[in-house]
Amino acid sequence: MGKVQELENMIATELEQNNIELVTLQYRRENRGQMLRIFIDYEAGVDLDLCTQVTRILKPLVDESEYHYDYFEVSSPGPNRPLNKDKDFVRFQGYTVKVKMQKEYNGSKNITGVLMGANDKYIQVKENENILELPRDLLSTVRLHPDY
Repeated sequence: MGKVQELENMIATELEQNNIELVTLQYRRENRGQMLRIFIDYEAGVDLDLCTQVTRILKPLVDESEYHYDYFEVSSPGPNRPLNKDKDFVRFQGYTVKVKMQKEYNGSKNITGVLMGANDKYIQVKENENILELPRDLLSTVRLHPDY
């Protein structure tokens, strides 16, 4: 297991104890230093108070570990939330998504349509009247469409 995956597992476990979902984590070098950015979701919604609460929970945990950062940020994934996990594809079935493929599929690298379902090999997206089975190993990003 890689260093970032260990960090992600540690944070996800801590958040789950508070019924908060870790949507995604970014641990990367940016212009002015090492950034640790955590995107969260919560059933009642994410607001500034929740982000502050999560920062207070996670910062000491991360500080005690071996993970160095210069900047620490907790945020909502926003209206164009990324869909990464199997449960995301179940939860947002019926919503409009924007899919970026690693290479052209059905004549395009970018597909916008309604998420119809998913399994371990494909996600199904209805684009106009066509249902496309997009191979998961060719997906670059899947995000909720901002106008869903």
